[in-house]
Amino acid sequence: MMDLSNFTQDMPFFLWDNGTGNMTHWPMDFHYQVSDFEAPNLLRDKGWKIFIIILFGAVIFLGFIENLTVIIVITINKRLHTVTNIFISTLAFSDIMLCAFNLPFQLHYGITDYWSFGPILCQIIIPMFAVPVFMSTLSMLMIAVERYILIVFPFRKKLTIEMAIGIVVVIIIFSVVCSIPIILHTEHSHEEIDIRPYIQDIIKKSFCIENWKMKTSRAYTMFVFVLQFFVPYIIISVLYFQIYKVLKKRPIKRKETQKNYKTTRILIAITTTFTISWLPFQIFSIVSYFNPNISSHLGPAYKLTDLILKIIAMSSSCVNPFLYGWLNDKFRKEFGTMLGKRMMKMQVSRSGYFRTSGSADYRSEKNCATENL
Repeated sequence: MMDLSNFTQDMPFFLWDNGTGNMTHWPMDFHYQVSDFEAPNLLRDKGWKIFIIILFGAVIFLGFIENLTVIIVITINKRLHTVTNIFISTLAFSDIMLCAFNLPFQLHYGITDYWSFGPILCQIIIPMFAVPVFMSTLSMLMIAVERYILIVFPFRKKLTIEMAIGIVVVIIIFSVVCSIPIILHTEHSHEEIDIRPYIQDIIKKSFCIENWKMKTSRAYTMFVFVLQFFVPYIIISVLYFQIYKVLKKRPIKRKETQKNYKTTRILIAITTTFTISWLPFQIFSIVSYFNPNISSHLGPAYKLTDLILKIIAMSSSCVNPFLYGWLNDKFRKEFGTMLGKRMMKMQVSRSGYFRTSGSADYRSEKNCATENL
C-alpha cells in the first residue's frame, strides 16, 4: 500500500471530445490527498484535533482518578459501608468503565475515522457505551428510592447492604441485556475507495458501525431514551420532591433533619448534573436517528459535534466525585484520615523506623504521628 498521506503527482488530464471522437490531452498539475476523496470533516483540522484530544484526555484522566478514589475510600472505611454508598460506588464504577474502556477508543475512532481494533473489540467497545449509562441512571434511581424510604417512611424496613448489593447485580444484568440489541447490530466493515487512474492505489477504510433497519432502529432508540433517561428522571424528580416536602415540615434545628437536608441536596446536585450533561447528547442521538439528513446539514461539523456532546455528557463523571467527596463531610473526613495515615507511613519509612519496628523509638514516632491526625 502506498503512503497517501501527502501524495503529489504531475499527471495529464484527458477530455473526450464528443464532436470529433478524439481524446484531448490537457497537461495539469494534480495534488491529491486521501482527505480529498472523503467526506468533509473539521476533525482533520489540526487545531480542532488538538482541542478534542485535550478535552478527552482531561475528562478521561480526572474521571478515572476521581471515581477510583471514591471507590477506594468507600471500600477501605467500614464507616462508609452504607446502602447509599453502595449505589454511589456503582455510579463511580460505571464512570470508570466509560473513562478507561470506552472513551479512549471513541477518541481514536473519531479523530482517525478508522477502526483499528478489529471485529471483536468493535462488538464490545461501541455497544458497551450504553451499559454504564444504564447503570448510572438506575443507580441514581435506587439512591432516590432509598432516601425516600429512609426519610418519608422512617419506621418501615430499610434496605440492607446485602439487598443493595443484590440490586446492583440486577442493575448490571439488566444494563447488559438492554445493550444486547446494539451488540447484535454492530458490525466491523471494510470499504475500498478506488481512485484510479488518478492514483494507482485503493484506499482501504475500516469502520465499526451499527447496521439497523430504519423502523427497528427508531423503535430501539425511543425505547432506550424512555427507559434509560425519561422514566428514571421523572420518578427521581417525584421522589425528591416528596422528600423535600417531608423535610420542610420537620424542625430544621434537629441535627438529623439538617443531615438529611445536606445529603439530599448533594444527591439532587449529582442527579441534576448528570441530567444537564447527558440531555444534549440524548437529543442529538434521537434527532440523528429520526433525521438522517442532519449529517448533511451539519456538514463537516457533524463528527465534531458528536464528539463534543459526548465529552459534555461525560464531564459529569468528573463533577460527581467532587460533589459527593468535597460536599460530604463524612467522606471528606475519611479521605483526609486515609491520606494522613499514608503520609505518616511514608514519613516513618523515610526515617528508617520500619527496619526497627519493635523499638521504642518507632513506637514513639508512630504515636506522635497518630496524635497529629
